[in-house]
Amino acid sequence: MEKWPTVDKKKILEAHVFHYSKVKRQSPTTLEIGEFDIVQCLNWVNVVAITPDQKIVLIKQYRHGSDSVTTEIPGGAVNYQEDMLLAAKRELQEETGYTSENWTSLGRVDVNPAFMTNACETFLALDAQLTHEQNLDLFEEIDVFLEDKDKIHELIKNNEITHSLVITAFYFYWRRESFG
Repeated sequence: MEKWPTVDKKKILEAHVFHYSKVKRQSPTTLEIGEFDIVQCLNWVNVVAITPDQKIVLIKQYRHGSDSVTTEIPGGAVNYQEDMLLAAKRELQEETGYTSENWTSLGRVDVNPAFMTNACETFLALDAQLTHEQNLDLFEEIDVFLEDKDKIHELIKNNEITHSLVITAFYFYWRRESFG
C-alpha cells in the first residue's frame, strides 16, 4: 500500500479550533484524482488521574458539539509545539486543581485518520492530590468529582461516559493493569 500524492491543497476555513482544507490526491493504483476534506486540529491529551486512595478524578462539563453535559477525564488541546506530557500536567491542574509527580504515557491514537490530522495521547497520573484551585478558561465550567475505579465500567455501560477518547483512555489504563 502506498501513500497517495497530494496534487493540490486549498485552505477553505481557518476557525478557532480547527482549519478545514480540501486536498486533491491521486491514487497510485488507478491514477484517478479525488477531492478530500481534511480537518487540522491541535493534538489532544487525556489524563487518567488516580488519587492515593484509588479514586479516579472525573469531570462533568457542557459540550457544545453534543449539546449535553458529559462525564469525562481531564484533558484538552496541546498548544502548538508544546510537549504532550507538559500539556497533560497543565490540563490536569487547570481543570481540576490536582497534580501528580508520578506520570506515565499509556498510549496514543489518531483521533479520526479518515479526515482529521491530530492525535490524542493518554497519560496516567498516580497519587494525584488536590493542590491548587481550578484555573479554568473563560468559557469552561467544570465540576470535579472522584469515583471508585471499579465503577468506571458501569459508567461506560450505562452511557454516562460516552466520549470516545475517554473510553479509549480507560482501555489503555485497563490494558496496563492487565498486562503491566
